[in-house]
Amino acid sequence: MSFSDDVRNELARVIPRASCCRIAELNAFYDLEGFLLGDKNQVLDFNNSSPLVARKILLLLKGLYPELPTQVLVSKSRSRRTQICTVRVLGSEAAGQVYQDFKDQSVMGELKIPRKKCCRRAYLRGAFLSNGSITNPERAYHLEISTVQTKLADKILEIMASLGLDAGIIERKGSLVAYLKDGGQIVNMLNLIGAHNALLHFENVRILKDMRNQVNRLVNCETANVEKTVKAAMDQIRDIQIIDKAIGLDELPPKLREVARVRLENPYASLQEIGALMVPKMSKSGVNYRLRQIREKARQVDKMNTKY
Repeated sequence: MSFSDDVRNELARVIPRASCCRIAELNAFYDLEGFLLGDKNQVLDFNNSSPLVARKILLLLKGLYPELPTQVLVSKSRSRRTQICTVRVLGSEAAGQVYQDFKDQSVMGELKIPRKKCCRRAYLRGAFLSNGSITNPERAYHLEISTVQTKLADKILEIMASLGLDAGIIERKGSLVAYLKDGGQIVNMLNLIGAHNALLHFENVRILKDMRNQVNRLVNCETANVEKTVKAAMDQIRDIQIIDKAIGLDELPPKLREVARVRLENPYASLQEIGALMVPKMSKSGVNYRLRQIREKARQVDKMNTKY
């Protein structure tokens, strides 16, 4: 079972207490996968591929309308890979009552956004259960809700924005997809729609990945520093060898000769370690200054050898 299925199964068991939130969530199911059918609107259908989600839709309807005449149908999808579960409200009067409650719920703006924050959260939960998916956080951070309706995509995006979610929208294979790619934003989304178990799993994975990335950065940085130190040491030894071969180290001033000797005896030591081995001890900057003098001397000697 995928992580997306785990989230969907968890959300399918979340039943809002408030009637307004139940209506909002049912409204999302209707907006994304619902139909009002018949010449006189005799039936109102809610469709979903998950029996668990279909059961939730039925529970929401029965909680709001105990005497509502309903029917549950199961059919094969066109691709025959999945089944379609349909929860059907029977009769023009019953279907009309449910549909009217969708329209009468307090809304704001042209896109008909639920006024209450709790209802917007419930609407997002229903939208995710209808056409949402989330990638396993061990692979990537990605959550999306898709629809073929432009106004509905704008509505979902507006609801996300009103709840502090910075979602984007793209077109993919004829559908509009509202998506989140930031791990922190996805965590907020899971919290808002009530997927708390999935949130904990997501956060655990995210923390482990962040720690792993931090360790890798530190290791890479340390490796780069070691490589830099070794390369500098090899360059310094080469300079000393050039001088020794051309004129001999005894021709160097005593201070430079002593640094050259310690460097040759300790080829992998850092400048600070070389300074600690000097008598008397020297600072890192002091050692570096004398090694730069040795480098200049090596260049002079090398130029003379090249000239003659």
